[in-house]
Amino acid sequence: MTRHFFEGRSDLFEKYWDTIKEHELRHFFRKYFGKTVEKKDRPYAFVVYGASGYTGSLILEYIYSNADKINLGTDLTFVLAGRTPEKLQARLDEVLEKFPDVKYRPDIFKVNIDSTAHIREMILKCRCVLNVAGPFLNTKADLLVEGCIEYDCDYVDVNGEVPFTHKLIGMHDWAKKKNVLIVPNSAGAGGLPDVAAFYTSEELKKKAKKDADVEKMHCFMFSNGGAPSGGTLATRAAMTASIKHVAKIMGNPFALGGVVGDGKRPEDQDRELNSVRYFKEFEGWSGAFTYAFFDTRLVRRSNWLLSDLGAEPMGRKMNFSEHLLFPTEQAAKSMASSNTSSKKEEEKLKAEGKLFKLGQGLDEETRSKLFTEYHLHANAGDGTTIRTKVIAGDGYDETARLSVEMVLLLTTKRDSLPFEGGVLTPSVAGGRPFLDAIRSSGIAFEVLDDDYKVDFEKVKERLV
Repeated sequence: MTRHFFEGRSDLFEKYWDTIKEHELRHFFRKYFGKTVEKKDRPYAFVVYGASGYTGSLILEYIYSNADKINLGTDLTFVLAGRTPEKLQARLDEVLEKFPDVKYRPDIFKVNIDSTAHIREMILKCRCVLNVAGPFLNTKADLLVEGCIEYDCDYVDVNGEVPFTHKLIGMHDWAKKKNVLIVPNSAGAGGLPDVAAFYTSEELKKKAKKDADVEKMHCFMFSNGGAPSGGTLATRAAMTASIKHVAKIMGNPFALGGVVGDGKRPEDQDRELNSVRYFKEFEGWSGAFTYAFFDTRLVRRSNWLLSDLGAEPMGRKMNFSEHLLFPTEQAAKSMASSNTSSKKEEEKLKAEGKLFKLGQGLDEETRSKLFTEYHLHANAGDGTTIRTKVIAGDGYDETARLSVEMVLLLTTKRDSLPFEGGVLTPSVAGGRPFLDAIRSSGIAFEVLDDDYKVDFEKVKERLV
């Protein structure tokens, strides 16, 4: 250790040994004492960690529904891992009943990510890890990410938590140096509006007469219903319980990066996300959207990352905001008044019979009737404007789609991706190949005509 860190000088070792960082020590022990398996020689394409819950079941269903397309079992193999193999087996059996013709059966490994030895053993079996085990803030998922960077394994997760994502940012330069792609937030919440913003920016640049620098982008979410799964409610409870430790991070609009100027522009502050006002572009009224406080931070990070990685940002001083869209001022204000507390939300869900326990969520029949649309309006500095729309299904189904499609790109088409490493957002990590993948799998992206009108009749009756 003295030779490796201090050029053989024992006096420096005695004085500065405690300044050696943990990941530097792990690298040292791996280099001199640990055996490894090169990425190309690992037996499985990817591991799904923590798939015993509701979102995990949808991810497994998505994999199996695309078995022929991805040549599951021949060109592509995966395994399951988690703390309780019995739960994973039960969830897998439940999913396999829907796919009797698919023969592939993944192995299941007992892995506890509190243990660095377990993490190493799991990582050396695969080229990518898909982590579904939340609430992420309450787990050692950051150790798993460190292990992935150290042992050359890409990483994807479905977290929608600002504090946990913020924790990973400190590993960005390390991941860049190691050429490892860390892609958290590959989910319907966060990931989908992130890709929608990327798409809108790309289309605006095509339309502009010269290079377009987006100054303002406004996203409106429009849906006929939805309900939080038991896992989502557990995540919200975890955030509430730890609020005194994460309040500063949660309250910072630039907690994930992308600060503009001194970070004090009024239009960038969270109070703007609570505003109720008329927007002529879509002839509707804005209302507060719970996930806007996460989505806006993620898009700001994407904008910064593009600059950091040597590409053109969406806009050097871009302002991005997000709201729900309502046909009337009264409807918008009514929704605002109902956004009171987690306790009242749970009381409402219980009264509707939609207060789900861990591992539970909306049934397939109900989800199949749900839709989510994102309507975006953007303008560039030269006066060019554009409006776009993204049409998707229920958020949990889209989480399965986005996370699996990201993993498939990382394990089968990595050379086509725009960047080689870093702690990236879905739109930056996947770029155009990711957009094309989720579009070909069922999400619609379109540029709107100038006279496009929002069909508010579609949400007159909310299903859930």
